[in-house]
Amino acid sequence: MENPPQEQPQDIREITIQLDSYDDIFSDFDPRPYSSRELSEDFLKEIRRRYLEDKRGRFEVRFTIPSAERDLREETLIRKRLREHFALMVAQENEVIASIRRRGYIYISAGAAVLLANVFALFLLEESSLLYQILSIFMVPAGWYGMFTGIGKVLDEPYEAIERKKVYEKFEKANYIFIGEERE
Repeated sequence: MENPPQEQPQDIREITIQLDSYDDIFSDFDPRPYSSRELSEDFLKEIRRRYLEDKRGRFEVRFTIPSAERDLREETLIRKRLREHFALMVAQENEVIASIRRRGYIYISAGAAVLLANVFALFLLEESSLLYQILSIFMVPAGWYGMFTGIGKVLDEPYEAIERKKVYEKFEKANYIFIGEERE
């Protein structure tokens, strides 16, 4: 059995963030312990911005922190919290995508039902009758509108949510490394 090719080091992108303390990762307004504390919006914006600069390949997030501030148990907990946060964000984006697509399928179904009703009206009424002509004027555009709007919701609208989900998945799987450094 052949081993799969190893990923080359140049395939891994690096995001480096300098911390004064672990608190820089978490919200200043949340006094709870790291195990349940909210992540800082500034921190999340910064790592997303840095990720968007170079989206290729896998990446790792490196935190530089003064050596005197390092605590291996806290670092393990923080890694876990980061992964949990991004897993939650992936789940939320999945819900957004599913919701948009559900609405799209409803639009498609409603549009198809209106077009089908137009066909039944043709069989029940004469094509040249005034009532059929009036119904047809309203039903055909409404049916096609529903169909095309639904297709747009299924195919195009979830695009941004899908892109956000991809980013969150990468952060969920990213390698988080803490590096101690001596500062003067």
